[in-house]
Amino acid sequence: KNPSSFNQSTMAVAAGKRAATALIAATLITATTAFHIPKNQLLPDAGLRSAAANDSSAFSSDIPTPILEGGSTKAIRLRKQLQEIWNDPTNTSPIILSGPNGSGKSKLAEEIVYQLPSWQTKIVHRLTLDDGIDFLDTILGTASHPGLFDDLSVQANTTLVLKGFQSQHVDSKDSLDRRGELIDVLDTMVTKGQFYSTYENSTKAFLPRIVGCTQRPPQYFTERCGKHLNATFIKVPSFEQRKSDIQAIAAAKIKLLERKFGLTNIELSKEGRQRLLDHRWEVDGDSELDSELYNGLQLLASEKKWNPFATDSLEPRHLLVNAYDETIRKRLLYDIPFLRNVIMSPWVFGKTLTYIVTPVFILVNLILFLGPQTREENAALTIFWAGWWPGIMLVFPFLGRIWCTVCPFMAVGNIAQETATNMGVQLKKWPSWAKESGPAFAFGLFYAILMWEELWNLPQSGALSACLLLLITSGAVVNSVIYEKRLWCRYMCPIGAMNKMFATLSMTEVRTFKSNCEGCTTAECINGGSPTVAHDNYALKGCTMDLKNNQLRDMGDCVMCMSCVANCQRESPEFNLRPLGQDYGLPWLLPKSIQSSENMALSQVETNFWLGGIVCILQGSVLLHFLPKILTDFGMDPTIATVGPALDTAFATHTMLAFAILGFPGGLSFIADTAAVPLESSVKVLKRQLTRTPAENAAIKTLYESMLKQNVDVSAAIQEWDQDGDGTVSDWEVKEAFKLLDIPEYEYGLLFNLLGKEEGRTVSSLFDDIQELYFDVQEAQRGSVSLAATFKNQMSGNDFETKLTFVEIFNRLDKDGNGFLSKDEFLAMSKEGYFKKPLSEEELNDLFYQADVLGIGRLNLFEFMSILRKNVKIGIQEIGYGYLPLAWGSLTAYWLGLGMQELGLTLVRVPSTFNVWISQGFRDSIPQYVFDTSTIHAVQVSVMLVSYIASVALTQKLCDDNRIGPVRFGTHAVTQSIGAAITLYLMLSPEAIVSAYR
Repeated sequence: KNPSSFNQSTMAVAAGKRAATALIAATLITATTAFHIPKNQLLPDAGLRSAAANDSSAFSSDIPTPILEGGSTKAIRLRKQLQEIWNDPTNTSPIILSGPNGSGKSKLAEEIVYQLPSWQTKIVHRLTLDDGIDFLDTILGTASHPGLFDDLSVQANTTLVLKGFQSQHVDSKDSLDRRGELIDVLDTMVTKGQFYSTYENSTKAFLPRIVGCTQRPPQYFTERCGKHLNATFIKVPSFEQRKSDIQAIAAAKIKLLERKFGLTNIELSKEGRQRLLDHRWEVDGDSELDSELYNGLQLLASEKKWNPFATDSLEPRHLLVNAYDETIRKRLLYDIPFLRNVIMSPWVFGKTLTYIVTPVFILVNLILFLGPQTREENAALTIFWAGWWPGIMLVFPFLGRIWCTVCPFMAVGNIAQETATNMGVQLKKWPSWAKESGPAFAFGLFYAILMWEELWNLPQSGALSACLLLLITSGAVVNSVIYEKRLWCRYMCPIGAMNKMFATLSMTEVRTFKSNCEGCTTAECINGGSPTVAHDNYALKGCTMDLKNNQLRDMGDCVMCMSCVANCQRESPEFNLRPLGQDYGLPWLLPKSIQSSENMALSQVETNFWLGGIVCILQGSVLLHFLPKILTDFGMDPTIATVGPALDTAFATHTMLAFAILGFPGGLSFIADTAAVPLESSVKVLKRQLTRTPAENAAIKTLYESMLKQNVDVSAAIQEWDQDGDGTVSDWEVKEAFKLLDIPEYEYGLLFNLLGKEEGRTVSSLFDDIQELYFDVQEAQRGSVSLAATFKNQMSGNDFETKLTFVEIFNRLDKDGNGFLSKDEFLAMSKEGYFKKPLSEEELNDLFYQADVLGIGRLNLFEFMSILRKNVKIGIQEIGYGYLPLAWGSLTAYWLGLGMQELGLTLVRVPSTFNVWISQGFRDSIPQYVFDTSTIHAVQVSVMLVSYIASVALTQKLCDDNRIGPVRFGTHAVTQSIGAAITLYLMLSPEAIVSAYR
């Protein structure tokens, strides 16, 4: 590309057109001299050092040798393969480097050329194929003038370095054809050592040695010439596959770069190495690493100018400072090193549970049983209801489920488990039913507890409150002496289920990246037993929740016990500060119009219907505390809310009202969602009827049915739409696909208008759009019947039991691999357990015949996906988690109100708790803190407004993730508005401030 570096003396230049050809070729080719490295440095177990390291100004994007550093089997194999090439100076066969983009193929090609015999490298030409498309005639020649390859073909002392296409994308059909022509010529040169000269109209031998870089696998070339291809293939692994070598590669690159900034002996710190290992080197790993180290050394050099005590090492603050994953996280264990020392202490959390939490829990229960039975006289009861509830609600956004780590229920459970194992009890593995049925059990138990709390007025009964604590403790103890670790906490505890959901909003995380675990065989983070925690019996057991930290999708299950941090000798697990609710994808709190699409990650939270139900009954529990006010507003007797257990009508009424109010938020959202699904479909149909012309409808039918009529498998169909193989569909590819499908040309414009123009649209996304348009046309043509049919269809929708995509299910069902599903293969779908509600044979037959539009007795992928999208519903739990911020806000606002009223009275209630008489004067001197009503209301309004806005935003995000339209989202947004308004109305009612905290 650089004309000044082109050595014209290396090429015989003729007059006239030959001179013009060479001049253009000069923009494509660079002749260079080689750096020669002593071959004794290239032994398989030795590192490489470039002679360029002696150059104090050395830096370029083509640093040759560091890519070969490292002690992994892949690095050793690479070095052995290169050594074999250099040990055979008479071999002139092509050398093909095959690997993904960013694996360093170009640098390895340069390294190979530098070490080839001098008689082969008197002239070295480099050709980048991306540029070659624009100068195809110059390279290949024409009938009237020779090309570059004509001149090179007779030069046996030449090496041709071919740098493959950096992108599969092309801008037009003409460019695709030109690229194909160039690829065909290069394939023949590599596989047969021949070149067809258009100028001479004959096939001639191509004598230069070829060193090529490609993303194509070796099979591509062997298929073209047979199994006996005379070429050397070197498979170059990606950076993601060479995580264990990155430290060595980075160290070698640092040595090449440091002198440019006046630095010497710069090392990569342990934390810096971890930062590089955590990063995803997916796009162009080698060049990205060069850039990051260059920028890091530049930052370090600037730091040393004003700080003479700065370390001679690259720290995390110098590396990947602009990477998205780094800008949204603060790695607390690196930035605040003493935190690791705190975590390693046996008092965090083992001894704390044994020597502090358990005795305090026993003492509290004794006070609740034996002390006064009302909050006005019992300090322990006050702390339980006015302190614990607001405290735990405020902890969730900051530390997630950390309460579960210091939970007294499981503290007693741990003691019971240790006692049982010391007595020789063999603890069982976790049963499979726990994951399936545990959330439903937790929901049912929570519902029962909330009913018990209301009907027996637990907040005003010390003994019953203690019974509630002991009930949950008994569940923990029973499970602990039967099953290993903490089965109760993970799946069955009602408080744990609540904590699990709110923890997904946490601003902190304990997370390990898989790359840091490469080569680990002990899994001490899960199993425990690390020598680093020999003094800590709690951490020695490993992860209390039996989690694989590097596979966590969200923070719902992690209780932040830090056992993985304490056990891992590599120090891989990290404790990070992150944005609020990152598990749901970011930035969901910002307006959609200003969000960056590349940062809009999909939600990673694994939803569950029963856990979503707990969110709803928690909102209902807040309303239930205002039952006297609700009864008054409806003209009923408010004293019903105070009726205790009795076999009479009043208590039965109280029970039914409590049950209904707890279920009201969930019932309202479920009814709204049930109504919104068919309404959304009907609105969509109506919109299509009003906005689409008959000609457009006909064009969509023609397109879709033409796709169905093709007797090709799925991969061939996809190839028709993505001809350049870049995974996206350009306008010219759509047009070419129309031609292949025999779509009338007059319909092109109509279809382009309907499908729209979208940069980077994938093939699957385009297929989805076409399917949706086609079914809209079908429903619209049914006329007035469509509303009823759509409602019936959606109401009978089923749920998927599996997390597999439609394509994955299709491939699994296609047993013979022919790209189609026969009727028998389709009917096997229900037997495979994909549906939560197994379908009968008759129902599956109906589905099959609905999908088999052409009546040929088999389905292709388009038909399969279309019928499933119309019959498998997206469960409400996918949207229901959008109510999570509102549920948190309602609970927090309510319990903060109680805490601001009563928690400040705890000290003055201590004497009565222990039945100690004190004078009125001394009682008056005890500090008392009670907030006025206006302050309480101001706090409650602020919490509710923030949580309401967050709830609507999160619901919008979840609807976008699941391709749910505006009608269904709007229905839930209105439902949330109603819920927030009712809750605020009750909280701000003057007469409710007393009755709500009865």
